Parts: sequence; C-alpha cells; structure tokens
Amino acid sequence: MTMKMPAIGPRWACSFFFAVVGLVYGSVMSRMPALKAQAFLNDADVGMVLLCMGLGGLCSFPLAGWAIARTSCRTVLMLASAFLIALFPCMGLVSGLFSAALLFALLGFAIGVNDVGINAGSILVESSMRRPVISSMHALYSSGGLLGALFGSCMAAAGVPPLGNFLGVALVLLCLLPFFACNLLHDIPRGREKGGSLRRPPLWVLVFGLLLLCSYSSEGSVGEWGVLLLHEVKGATEQTAALAYAAFSIAMVGMRFFGDRLREHFGDSLLMRVCSGCALGGMLTALLSPWPALCLAGYAFMGLGLSVTVPVLFSAAGRRRDLPTGTVTAFLSMLAASGQLFIPPLIGMLGAAVGLQTAMGVVVLLCAVLFFGAGVVRK
Repeated sequence: MTMKMPAIGPRWACSFFFAVVGLVYGSVMSRMPALKAQAFLNDADVGMVLLCMGLGGLCSFPLAGWAIARTSCRTVLMLASAFLIALFPCMGLVSGLFSAALLFALLGFAIGVNDVGINAGSILVESSMRRPVISSMHALYSSGGLLGALFGSCMAAAGVPPLGNFLGVALVLLCLLPFFACNLLHDIPRGREKGGSLRRPPLWVLVFGLLLLCSYSSEGSVGEWGVLLLHEVKGATEQTAALAYAAFSIAMVGMRFFGDRLREHFGDSLLMRVCSGCALGGMLTALLSPWPALCLAGYAFMGLGLSVTVPVLFSAAGRRRDLPTGTVTAFLSMLAASGQLFIPPLIGMLGAAVGLQTAMGVVVLLCAVLFFGAGVVRK
C-alpha cells in the first residue's frame, strides 16, 4: 500500500521554490559578519568572495537554459533545489579565503540555476492558468529573503554559529521538498522544437534584457549604496540609515503581493510605465532631499516602483513563442545578473571620483530607461 502525497496547485508548488532561493540567500547574507570572522577574511577578501559568487551565477545561466531545453523545467528545478539545499549547510564550514571563494562560487552557481528554473516555471504556470500570477511568486522570493535575514539575526543574537543556523533551516526545507516537487507542473522539453537561436538574439530579447538589467542594477545599487548615501551624504544616524534597504524591500514585497491584480486591471504596459515613473521619482527624492525621513520615503517609492518590472518583463518574454522558454529565461537572467554584478561597483568607482550623490545619478538614468522602455511590453 502506497501513501499518495496531497495535491496542491502548480502555482503554490512553484512559489515554494521561489521562497527557498530567497530564504537561502537571505540567511547566508545575514550571517556574513560571522562567516567573515570565522574564515579570517578582510574587507578585500569579502569583496573577492562576493565576486566569485556573482561569477558563479553568470556561469550557471547558459547551462541552466540548455538543461531545461533538453530535459524539462521540472527536472532541472528539482535537481537544482536539492543541490542548493544540500550546499546550504556547507556554507557554515568556511575556514579560509580559498574555501570561502569556492563555496560562494558554488552557491552563486546553484542560485543561478534555480533562478532560471523558477522564472521559467512561473512563466509555464502563468501560461497554463491564463492569468497573471508571476508577481506573487516573486513576492515569496522577497519574503523568503526577509525571513532568512530575520531568522539569521535572531540566531546571531542567540549565539548560534552559522553552521547550526544553516543546518536547521536546510533540514526543514529538505523535509518539504518532496511534497512541493511532486506538484510541479509537468512540461515537455522544447530542445528539439523548431525555433530561433540565441547565437544571434532577436531584437526583442536584447531590449527585454536591457530593461531587466536596469531593474536589477537599480535594486542592487540601492542595496549596496543606499545606506551609505543616507549616512555619509544626508547626515542620517547609522540606525536611521540602516532602514534604507528595509524601507525599499518591505515596499517591494507588499506591492508584489498586489501586482497580479494590478496587472489584470491596468495591463502590463501601463502598470510598468506608472511604476517605473514611481521608481524614478523615488530615486530623485532620495538624491535631492536634504531630509533623511524624506529620503527613506523615496527608497520606499523605489521599492514600489521596481516591484513589478521584473515579473512583467519575464511574463512578456514568456508569451513569445519563437524561442524555447528556458533558453530565453537563461539569456535574460544572464543579462540582468551581469548588470547587478557590475553596475554597483562601477557606481562606487565613480563615487570616488565625483562623489557618491552624483554617482547615484546613474540609478536615475536606469529608472528613466525603464520608464521610456515600458512601451515595448504588450499584454
């Protein structure tokens, strides 16, 4: 006699994998001070380790797209998530620069494959349901990151080492994995279908990739430089400045939970234009206002504005049928991640030359590109 797993919808099954990636990432990032001390790293070493993580992610995207096209999104996502969960506790074993660089490169690779898998999976789910659902899935990714960071903070306050923190979370995820994996949408490999090739990407792929690059880069720049702008340029206290990314993230999560309903009501193009305009206004407020409280409000409006751009762009890409979903998702993810990897450091180098406030004007330009490029999205 066999026991059958309870059935849930493919939407919630796919949403679980979004939450897993966010939870792992948020947990590891929240314990970076402890990992830095445990591995005897200095600031330059941490920068190199994070660069290895980003490069690992970039290397994963072509492989993920190829694997999805030749097996299935479901297969790749199940294997990639199992690898990510197994790797998660190992992050607590860092003991030097070499081991940290290796483990973070593997983490970046695992997260990258999962990113392609969850985005491709969400496109398939939305296509099968014939209504917007991708935004709420991205909300669970963001919620997972916040939950991981909050739990990591509690574990740090309780004196629990990173290994114990990561192992406990990984065991819970491992127990839940089979239940959600068996409810993923069954998809058919498209590797042998007739269609275009990304050796010469169509113009629409490059345009969508540019817009995703702008969105990811804006988000990464606020995360890496928003606190310093508030503290060093605006004169906010360290405690107040620490709220910058929190205001941005909470606004983004909240908006993403309502994003699907707004997409149904207003359509993708109008919603993206309004929201990117909101992000543009929020960044201008954060840059030009002399008052820290108003700057925080600007960051919150940026979170609201950028919340729907990524879900809308991936959804619009998924509606195109001239290329396999996995291949397109991998290519777009690679362009987006490359922006998030390289633009924030470039802002830092520019800031050293002309000042951080002027350098953050780059983010204004990125938001402006999103605003004027919103017209390419059609519902």
